[in-house]
Amino acid sequence: MTKNVTIKDIAAEAGVSIALVSFVMNNRTEPDGRKKYRVSEATRDKILEVARRLEYQPNPAARTLRKGKSRVIGAVFSDISNVFYGEIAREMEDLAFRHGYTVLIGSTDELPEKLDNIVNSFIDKGVDGFIVVPCEGSEKSIGRILRSNIPLVFLDRRNMDLPAPKVVLDNRDAMRNAVRLLEESGARDIEMLSFTMRVSSIVEREEGFMSRMSELGFTDCDRRIHRIPFHNQMGYVQNAIADICSRGVDGLVFATNYLTISSIKVLNTMGIRIQDDIKVVGFDNSDVYELFNPPIPYVRQPIPSMCRIAMDYVFRLIDGEIKQESQIITLDSETVMSMPSDSHFVR
Repeated sequence: MTKNVTIKDIAAEAGVSIALVSFVMNNRTEPDGRKKYRVSEATRDKILEVARRLEYQPNPAARTLRKGKSRVIGAVFSDISNVFYGEIAREMEDLAFRHGYTVLIGSTDELPEKLDNIVNSFIDKGVDGFIVVPCEGSEKSIGRILRSNIPLVFLDRRNMDLPAPKVVLDNRDAMRNAVRLLEESGARDIEMLSFTMRVSSIVEREEGFMSRMSELGFTDCDRRIHRIPFHNQMGYVQNAIADICSRGVDGLVFATNYLTISSIKVLNTMGIRIQDDIKVVGFDNSDVYELFNPPIPYVRQPIPSMCRIAMDYVFRLIDGEIKQESQIITLDSETVMSMPSDSHFVR
């Protein structure tokens, strides 16, 4: 097992006293940007460089004994500009406020190096707990959270078998319901837009799609899935939609809200009449759906419940009421038939 690096190790490597290392590590910044106590920049930089090289990790438990709780939660999402994560962030802020907490929010853009930077920054800021949507290749960053003994809850994905609660959607059933909505609207030749990344939520939605299509008698289920790279998506979406329309496909489902909206934009640009020439079912809510006649039905995730459960777990972990251990909390989706009026019919 790797030995935890201490300030004593840093002091020995840097050739300075333990007291000076502690002084540098804990010297806070005043509101005007100056350090409370003066240390030469050369000495400070030398100590910090050694700490980085030795991968020093401050002990949050010791910090809590010195300073108490920060009453801050670090929430790390894929992309805060995505409607789904934006709604989650808003809900979490409200829940945190009611408990006397605030939330720091970061977006990974599905890049492990960006997640690593966010995690390091949030740990340095002394957050009391993390709620994380893990991206591919995030094992190193997640491992640092757990080694630092900071409470952790996973949201939306359950990629890693690690000791943390995971609050997720029943993605397979959600996508099966999306396909059923298309069936009920009369679509028969149905395909799916998804992502190339293999995070659990995407994989499970594809599995739900293939499961339902197999029940309908199709043997080419996997070939009916168009997988789009997460970055620089629009060009790939345009190519996929052009191919789909050229073959007369009459129904489309999507792995995420972003793919739904991007495809709607492309279809409109091509002059394809949505819900007439091709029927679509969205994933997650969007005001755009109400602009069509008939409006676009969609699968809705239970965002308030997801946030409430995730926040409750992180608060209980912080307060020591429960242990940091693996468990999966799976929630059901709803299918929503948008109506021309302000009312909604929810199934």
